[in-house]
Amino acid sequence: MKDKPLLVIINGLPGSGKTTLGKWLAVEARLPHFSRDGIYETLYDSLDCRMAGIPPQLGAASFAFLYSVAGNLLAAGQSLVVEGFFGKPELRTAEFLQLQQKHDFKPIQILCQADGQVLLERYLTRAGRADRHEGHQDLEWLEHNRERLLQGMLPPLTLDGPIVNLDTTDPGSIDYAAVLEVIREFQNDGTD
Repeated sequence: MKDKPLLVIINGLPGSGKTTLGKWLAVEARLPHFSRDGIYETLYDSLDCRMAGIPPQLGAASFAFLYSVAGNLLAAGQSLVVEGFFGKPELRTAEFLQLQQKHDFKPIQILCQADGQVLLERYLTRAGRADRHEGHQDLEWLEHNRERLLQGMLPPLTLDGPIVNLDTTDPGSIDYAAVLEVIREFQNDGTD
């Protein structure tokens, strides 16, 4: 019987290093990588939201598109990495479980976390950069989510499979090789 594909889910608050880790894993593990923010930005630009305004369902549509792409790859037996701020754990868990019912996969979660004050500083720095995509409306989000950001971490999604907690407060101290080894071991464990 063929092994189930692996779905690496990188989750965490904004500024916790999800995209950096996702891009690195894509290269090192040779897996496709899809970012919820990347999809959001693409839809924002394609729909000309700068001129037409942001449709109220754009955020939900970006998650739906992420799950659709992931589902197509999983249906073909392809393992992959998805990353995003899955900040509504009950809803996102239900969405991933629905995806798993359609396309059986082995989930592994990497939960990026950091000191809350560090996250706030990173967030503000990123919000002020000229290359930051305008669609994110970072300062508006922060008005309603400052305390959440200062908590430094999210609860994990309620899925089967291992959870790797990764403290990204000091990026230089992250043992990326250990994270990669956990993924490779889980990918090659032969369980169905």
